[in-house]
Amino acid sequence: MSYAILRTKKLTEWGNICASLEHNFRERLTPNADSNRTPENVHIGANSTAEVRQKIEQSLPQKFRADCVKCVEYLITASPEWFEEHDKSEHQKYFERSIEWLKERHGADNIKCVSIHNDESTPHLVAYVVPLDERGKLNAKKWLGGKKLMNEMQSNFAERVADFGLSRGIEGSRAKHERVQRFYSNLNDEVLLTTDDLKPKLLHKGVFKDEYEDFDVVKNRVNDKLRQVYDNKNKQIQHLERQNKRLQAVQEKLLADLREENKGLDTAVFVRDKLWKEKSSEFNALQRDFDEYKRNHRLNTENLSEAQIDEFKGKIEQQQASNLEKERLELAQKRSVYQVKI
Repeated sequence: MSYAILRTKKLTEWGNICASLEHNFRERLTPNADSNRTPENVHIGANSTAEVRQKIEQSLPQKFRADCVKCVEYLITASPEWFEEHDKSEHQKYFERSIEWLKERHGADNIKCVSIHNDESTPHLVAYVVPLDERGKLNAKKWLGGKKLMNEMQSNFAERVADFGLSRGIEGSRAKHERVQRFYSNLNDEVLLTTDDLKPKLLHKGVFKDEYEDFDVVKNRVNDKLRQVYDNKNKQIQHLERQNKRLQAVQEKLLADLREENKGLDTAVFVRDKLWKEKSSEFNALQRDFDEYKRNHRLNTENLSEAQIDEFKGKIEQQQASNLEKERLELAQKRSVYQVKI
């Protein structure tokens, strides 16, 4: 199932607004974007950070609080598989419908810029909106003030784009957007084999004897869950391979630019080697992890005693604790690598 994705961010400081705009217009280095495809990006209403900032400043009322929300950033996209299954004309229609929805929600005059990025792994739309109400006052709470309004916004948007085969996310879900680096380092997030999967479930509580699931049912459930784990690992490996290719293209473009300018080449080579070593290490670790799953988790629960199941439960808890510590160390290593400056 593919989902319509809508996120918002309240921007109060000019520094945050300009940082977002510089990323939007690729006025700063964007490693996760393919520079060869950047010309395919579309900008409506403005073509630079300076231009959008001027539009926002001109729209602000004469009096407003220093800590007020001056701009709301909307991000609209969909599940990656939806873009893979539909052609560019459908992508365009989806984004056009999204722009219509934004205009109805805020008014066309309050939308200062809309950009469609086609140079990242998943196409997405970014809009910068000044949240002026009918009195001409800055009033972000009118649209984003509280859980009820946010839920209504998500449902309303999903209804508007439902005919594209997109569904609303699970209402009330606590799932949060994660940074790309954390997604690839978190190998056990999406599908886990738990001790509950190994235990026969109570079917009927009897007066003299309780009735539990047959052992074959438990075995089939465990095998199904393991297949999901394997599929998840395979997908992560495929995503990481594509990410490595994009990163290599960015590195090669950076080196070509520096050679042309004939300066900073040694530093660029050092940074490139550091980044490539890090990505290669991540891929190799992911491959080893997947191979280990295939070797160690071909479970057959037949003839397992309660003591053996308890022992397996302890091993799972130890592995989870080990994974958390490994993730903490990997994040610390990444921060040290990215502190290198060109």
